[in-house]
Amino acid sequence: MLEEYGLRIIFCLFAILLGLILGNGSVFFFNKIPGKWLVDYGEEPDEELKHPTYQRVKSTPWKYVFSGFFIVSGIYMVVNEPYYLVPTMAVFWLMLEMSISDIKYRIIPDQLVMLLVVCGIGFMGKTNGGVLWALYGALAGFGILSIIALIGKLIFRKDIIGGGDIKILGALGLSVGLEGIILIMILTVFISSIHFLILLMLRKISMKESKPMVPYIFLSTVVYMVWANSLIFREGFIIRL
Repeated sequence: MLEEYGLRIIFCLFAILLGLILGNGSVFFFNKIPGKWLVDYGEEPDEELKHPTYQRVKSTPWKYVFSGFFIVSGIYMVVNEPYYLVPTMAVFWLMLEMSISDIKYRIIPDQLVMLLVVCGIGFMGKTNGGVLWALYGALAGFGILSIIALIGKLIFRKDIIGGGDIKILGALGLSVGLEGIILIMILTVFISSIHFLILLMLRKISMKESKPMVPYIFLSTVVYMVWANSLIFREGFIIRL
């Protein structure tokens, strides 16, 4: 019993240290991303993106906000899913970086999407499905959203879902599997719809405007991976300590 508590304390201290590194690192890294990552193919970054000392994300208060988020999430993972602490925090960190990029520049760097694909390796042993579990999730994330995007373009004669959003859900499916990516998509639609309705009622946005989708995917991923994954699906899909 004492050994178990001691191990938990060590894991919690590690989670706190990891949270501080990721929280501060998220601001530092985004400010140092090559400008070409944040523009469309064939375009050249403007002087702001090229400037080596320009703060795209201010250190204060965001490094404290992000560090707090990663520390709280990390400690929760230690209590519930310690084996998946590192890959889960890696997914959150990449999703946060892509959310900031989507909000500020409406761009999702392919380099970050590829790193998200790599994160899927850390979850391969999550169920008896192994590699198939991951592939089903990737196919569902990429395929379902591609079909929705195609139908939307045929009906509205314009893109209603960005290609970056499709690539993110495909890459994310490798980490959360078929059940997870479906729930994340449902949560994304629900959360984004509620937020959009609130903004409409407050007259902060019009029906013709659109909002970046990645932040909603990020929030839905957090809800699934630190709450729903642990409490709802723990018996069927999680290898517990």
